[in-house]
Amino acid sequence: MLAIPWYFMSMLHAPQQLTLMYMLMLVGSIFWGLYSGTLIDKYARKKIFLVFSLIGGIVLCSASVSGLFYPTGVPTYMVVVVFVCTAYINGIYYPALYAFAQEVTEAKNYTRVNSLLEIQSQAMTIASGGVGAILLQGIDMDSIHLGSIVIPIALHIKAWSLSRIFLVDGLTYLFSIVLISMIKYTPHTEKHPQEDTSIWERFKTGNSFLRANPLIMIFGVSSLSIFVFLLLHFNTLVPVYVMNHLHKPVTIYALTDVFYASGALLAGAFAQYVFKRTNSVKAILFMIAITAIALSTCVISTSVLVYFSFSFILGITNAASRILRSTYIFHHVPNNLIGRVSSVLFMLGTLCRIGLALIFCLAFFSQGDNVIWALLICVLYLIANFIMLAINASGLKSKYPDKALQV
Repeated sequence: MLAIPWYFMSMLHAPQQLTLMYMLMLVGSIFWGLYSGTLIDKYARKKIFLVFSLIGGIVLCSASVSGLFYPTGVPTYMVVVVFVCTAYINGIYYPALYAFAQEVTEAKNYTRVNSLLEIQSQAMTIASGGVGAILLQGIDMDSIHLGSIVIPIALHIKAWSLSRIFLVDGLTYLFSIVLISMIKYTPHTEKHPQEDTSIWERFKTGNSFLRANPLIMIFGVSSLSIFVFLLLHFNTLVPVYVMNHLHKPVTIYALTDVFYASGALLAGAFAQYVFKRTNSVKAILFMIAITAIALSTCVISTSVLVYFSFSFILGITNAASRILRSTYIFHHVPNNLIGRVSSVLFMLGTLCRIGLALIFCLAFFSQGDNVIWALLICVLYLIANFIMLAINASGLKSKYPDKALQV
């Protein structure tokens, strides 16, 4: 997914098409998100992982093979298929992963398990970000200069084609099937009878829970604001920002992921201890405020160091708020409803992303240095969510006691 946005920006010179593709994918994901929530609550989560890993492997390997029949490599329509397919797989994978974690974990260990999931995920993101920079750009190095010290090293790796990158990615999906099939577990949540109802009826059950608990809905949407911004930022704004505002090459773009994941890894390791005695809602408000302030610095600065610092801070704030948010919801949403409840919250977040993507589709934001105005709009979005959550903080504290950080 590192390769595709940069492919549209630097090779096709089509930033608007990238944003339009992302927006259309989001429109479809509204319906997919609602449907996937019913699947998560109906079928064994392990089976869901296996099925969608198989689908991902087939799509990625097929895209790789298609590049053999075109002189210019993988055709653009297949690149779009890979992007959309991966986004939709993520759309069911992450809600299913957290539902599975809640299912197999004792309540007293929710925070610890969510933190470990974040650490594992971000460690792999650091690895993929570093490797991604090499695969996209290639590397031709005879020595490393550390001040006056010169370390001789012969490192010459040619940039990979999209076809080759897709092949390796597809094979990792297929390899994951082997690992997932070996998982054995004992559920710790209460068993509920299988619902033999229509998809619509199952969706209404999850929606009814949120209508009966409106503060949970407000918390779920507002606490997701950093993640909503992050997805839009990485998929549409970062390539334009790096190329048009910073005037830097693909290496800087790919290293963004490394700095972001480093911050997230740090948060995953220490969030449960730093915020152990802190109210979760207040902690998330703090994270949203820090993100908005840090993002504002990127608007007025052209420094790569400032940009990498922001990416590092974004990793911390997003990961910490995700851990706090997931654990809080684990304590207040039954496991047999969590897939559907998460899908409704996901849909609301997706609607926010669609609204922002519609704005950013305008040619104005991809011209010259105008991407900074898109960042300012994102700052306002974060502030609006901060205000909404702050207004309801006392109600959440009194009606839904904060058990999130009992470790």
